[in-house]
Amino acid sequence: MSPIDKIYHEIFGKYPTKAGTSYEMLSCIAEHLMNQGDVKHDDKIRGAFSSSLYQIDILSDDGKDKSMGEAKDYTIQNKKVGRGDLQKLGGALPDLPSVTKGKFFSATGYTSPAKKYAAASENFPLGKPIEIFEFRPSTETDEEGTIQTIVIHMHFIIPKAQQGIWKPHFTESGVKACKALMAEGETTFQYSLKLEKFYDAQGIEILTLHELTSQNYGEVNSETKSAHGSFILKGHHIPIENVLAELRGLEYEIPHSEIHETMEITDNSKCRFVVKDTEGKIVRFITDEQIKEYSFNESGQLLAP
Repeated sequence: MSPIDKIYHEIFGKYPTKAGTSYEMLSCIAEHLMNQGDVKHDDKIRGAFSSSLYQIDILSDDGKDKSMGEAKDYTIQNKKVGRGDLQKLGGALPDLPSVTKGKFFSATGYTSPAKKYAAASENFPLGKPIEIFEFRPSTETDEEGTIQTIVIHMHFIIPKAQQGIWKPHFTESGVKACKALMAEGETTFQYSLKLEKFYDAQGIEILTLHELTSQNYGEVNSETKSAHGSFILKGHHIPIENVLAELRGLEYEIPHSEIHETMEITDNSKCRFVVKDTEGKIVRFITDEQIKEYSFNESGQLLAP
């Protein structure tokens, strides 16, 4: 029993009855994850010229190309896929006009002659391209340099508007209007105002405090943890008792609170397989969770999630 069979059993809870079938079916899933489309396992096509019936491990049609795929698990023999395996696939391709390319999946890699044959395959008379993939269990070395955890440090600065200090600055006419409210002989005048709206000279509402401060309160001083500044409000008035006092502007100081939070996004999924291309570059990792979402019907049709 190969290591691939054991992984297949761990994921699906059963063993296929035929040797090598585990790897073939897992290769069908890898093919679909890479190219989508319609994928079938263990299909058969009769040759157009030889009338031979070809057994195909992976028949894939992505709408652009139709490929005939072979899958070889030589982990028990501990050998690489050789040139002869590739030649067998290359020899069948011209006999199948509907198939545009060949694909090969190996759990143990390829010999140098096999790689050279695949690279030159479409240049042979009647030849068609053959793409080769190393598809095997993932190792820690494969996963070196991949992002496992994303750490986000968040700094929130929150204004405490209810604790703000607001200081109105009046025009000369505004000051005169306020002084008219003072009784004779008084030097001070106190008035409590719930500041919510601003008006024009006719008493028509033209602005709310919410609208004024909706773009925040400006830059926060890191030492005082407060924002200080002013809004220029020419032509704006506020009601004081029964008069409208004209403003030059509104000075403010708004305290702010700070919150520091750290959030981690971690990929806890277990990478069981890696797919590498002809040059040994990683095409993708495949996890248990992804594989479990797939199944096959009785005719070998891959059922995608």
